[in-house]
Amino acid sequence: MNKKTIILGSAHGKNVSGKMSPDGKFREYEFSRNVIKEIKPRLEQLGYEVVVDITDDVVPLPQSIELKKRVGIVNDICKKKGTTNCLYVSIHVNAAGIGTTWLNASGFSVFVSPNASKNSKKLAKIFTSNAIRENLCGNRSIPFERYWTANYYVLRNTYCPAVLTENMFQDNHKDVDFLMSEKGKEAIVDLHVNSINEYFKTL
Repeated sequence: MNKKTIILGSAHGKNVSGKMSPDGKFREYEFSRNVIKEIKPRLEQLGYEVVVDITDDVVPLPQSIELKKRVGIVNDICKKKGTTNCLYVSIHVNAAGIGTTWLNASGFSVFVSPNASKNSKKLAKIFTSNAIRENLCGNRSIPFERYWTANYYVLRNTYCPAVLTENMFQDNHKDVDFLMSEKGKEAIVDLHVNSINEYFKTL
C-alpha cells in the first residue's frame, strides 16, 4: 500500500499586511508555522509522509503568485503519489474584522470549496465533530453540513481532497489568549493530528 502523503499549508507570511491581533502580539504566520512544526512529526510517527508547502516566514508576492506556488507544490505531489494518497490541509486563524479592533466572533471553523470532493467534505465533517467535542467552536453557528464553503484558490485548484482550517479568531481577545497558551496550541495540534488520522482510517 502506498504511504499516504499529507501536505500542510502554512498561513500567509509576515510580509502580508494585517494577519495579526489588534495589539500586534499574536501573528497568524507565526502561529500557523509553530503548530505545523508540532503536527508534522506527530503525523510522521503515525506512518504518514508529511510535506509543508511554504516553510519560510516570507511568501512570494503578489498573493496570486503565492497561491499558485502552493497549488503547484500540492499538485506536483499528487501527480507522483496519486490523488487518493494525498491530502491538503491549510492552517489559518480567522478574523471578523480588519485587525484594528477586538471583536466578539470566536471559535474554530473549517472550509471546503464549492467544487469540493466527497472526501474533502468527509474530512471537514470530522474536523468539526472533533472541534465540537473539544469545545473549540466558540459562539459560531455551525452549518447543518458541518463545514463552511468558500471559493478559496488553494481549495478550488488542488487535485486532492483539501480543507482550510480557521483556528479561532485573532481579533477575539479570549481566543488569542487561548492560542498563545500551551494548552491552546496543544488543542489545535491535537485537533489536526486526530482528525487527519481519523479521516484516513475511514477510507
